Amino acid sequence: LPAYLQTKNLRPERGCFSDQQIWDLYIKKGDPNDPYNARSRVVTYFVKANAWAISISTARVAVLMLLSQFQPNKSTNALANIEVDIGDIAEGNTIVIIWRGKPVFIRHRTDQEIKDTRDVPMSQLADPQRDEDLFDNPKYSVMVAVCTHLGCVPVPNEGLWKAYFCPCHGSHFDHAGRIRKGPAPTNLEIPPHKHVSAKTLYLGDPASL
Repeated sequence: LPAYLQTKNLRPERGCFSDQQIWDLYIKKGDPNDPYNARSRVVTYFVKANAWAISISTARVAVLMLLSQFQPNKSTNALANIEVDIGDIAEGNTIVIIWRGKPVFIRHRTDQEIKDTRDVPMSQLADPQRDEDLFDNPKYSVMVAVCTHLGCVPVPNEGLWKAYFCPCHGSHFDHAGRIRKGPAPTNLEIPPHKHVSAKTLYLGDPASL
């Protein structure tokens, strides 16, 4: 057997390694009283732990910076919730505003428009919705001005119902934004809104009110 495997050289506390092997492999500071290099290992572990902590912290900062690039900027957040002055909209007129990058129709409806819209049987609607359930104030209809067919912008005061008409492929909507004829599969989107006063309309997250 090799000398280091002979019985006389085997010790429980060191296994089959000789003092010279331990010295060559482990001792860094040349301390014969610390053959297992315990003090040096403590320093090594301390340095490694700090290095790992710094690496993890750096990686965390890098990930947060990357994720922040996908967040909307402050100007976009500011436009996410807006208040619109509707006091100057004459009855029977429609205005167009921009909200969250989309055009939005706001119409001051006449009493006859409201009546005609509410008298329509649900069975005649491709996407049945009651007019009473759509708007915070029935006098003002609020809807995203994007056709649900291919994303065109409808024209107000046009079409078979003199409400909204998409000339791209011939979709006709009524004064509640409901699809009445044409290829559009669903009604116009109704954005979250609330009348905070007789002349002010709020669009955006209700929780921010």
